[in-house]
Amino acid sequence: EFNKFSHEIIDFSYHISHEIKESIIKNKVIRDGLVDYGKNISLIDIKSDRTAIECLFKDKKELFRHYFSTFNNAIYNHSIQIWHQGNDNTWIDWTEKNSIRININPYKIREGFFLIGFDYRDVTNDKRLHVASNKDGYEYFNKCLKNSSRVWMQ
Repeated sequence: EFNKFSHEIIDFSYHISHEIKESIIKNKVIRDGLVDYGKNISLIDIKSDRTAIECLFKDKKELFRHYFSTFNNAIYNHSIQIWHQGNDNTWIDWTEKNSIRININPYKIREGFFLIGFDYRDVTNDKRLHVASNKDGYEYFNKCLKNSSRVWMQ
């Protein structure tokens, strides 16, 4: 649902992105480190098209597709299928065509991938997610590592 809070979230994200870019510009160590890695700070876009962002908020599937695309890594063959809520409901839509499929590095899944309100299947190994754990900034599919925290359970 798109409402006044959606506008506040968008405004806050503009503010945060501006502050991050300014901090990078002012901090010589970070700035030089990025330059050493071939990153051009001036290419950091902090003026995204607000209309495009608003469209993401109005279409759950597109919002989720965009979010999970940040985890996608096409060089890996390992595929995860994600089921999510439909636009007009608060429950998971199990329609196959409405699921999202991405490729990930199964050995290093960045923190924030496994979310409550979604369901996951490892397509490569044909296994449903039963538990996901988090340790040192990475999440693990159906693994409970020593001293890790559980972030998703069925």
